[in-house]
Amino acid sequence: MNSIIIGGTSGIGLETARYLEKKGYEVVIGSRNRRKDEDGIRFVPIDVTSESSIENFFYAIDFDHIDSLIYSAGVTTKQKSIRDFNVEEYRRVHDVNLLGAILTLKYAFPLLKKAKKGKVVIVSSFASRTYSQLSGFEYTVSKAGLSGLVKQLAVEWAQEGILINNVYPSMVDTPMLRENVEASVLQEIESSIPLGRIAQPQEVVAAIEFLISTGNSYITGAGLDINGGQFLSG
Repeated sequence: MNSIIIGGTSGIGLETARYLEKKGYEVVIGSRNRRKDEDGIRFVPIDVTSESSIENFFYAIDFDHIDSLIYSAGVTTKQKSIRDFNVEEYRRVHDVNLLGAILTLKYAFPLLKKAKKGKVVIVSSFASRTYSQLSGFEYTVSKAGLSGLVKQLAVEWAQEGILINNVYPSMVDTPMLRENVEASVLQEIESSIPLGRIAQPQEVVAAIEFLISTGNSYITGAGLDINGGQFLSG
């Protein structure tokens, strides 16, 4: 089994890569931030804002099929009034979070189809289910767009046997989060979560691994909430 992880050099993406490699998957990380291969995990550069870079990435990995693909690339903005909306800033967020996912799936599709039972997981956000407490609406809009993309492709790809799903994590305890959010703010947020804490990366990774595993043969077009009870759908 192989797995491609786009946006895999930090946060949820990197934790997923490490977890799957230990599970015996052949893992390839794609990211704009260059890094050395680690622990047997191969790294291939990709810039998801460039269609030619995405096309070159899938040529470079030299796989005859893809069993699973996880799109975890994402950027955000700080909260501000819509009066201060900046088109270029929005385009930067949109091009990574949403357009990058679309173009990645465009070039991954033929290889997922060859796998017969290819699977895709898009890492969206709790923000798209409600709103973002810390990021700007540009981030929320781009993540919400991924939900529509998954639902549409789930129907279109069903006849090819490809399953595609979203996961919606709330805040996850990563070094980046700890570096950018004050401890007092995190404590306040945690106090509002029914389970009383933010998620650990492994808790998100385990959900992703199930969705791409042979254990999932019928879930497609769905969104899995991973938020400690902050948002309850049904």
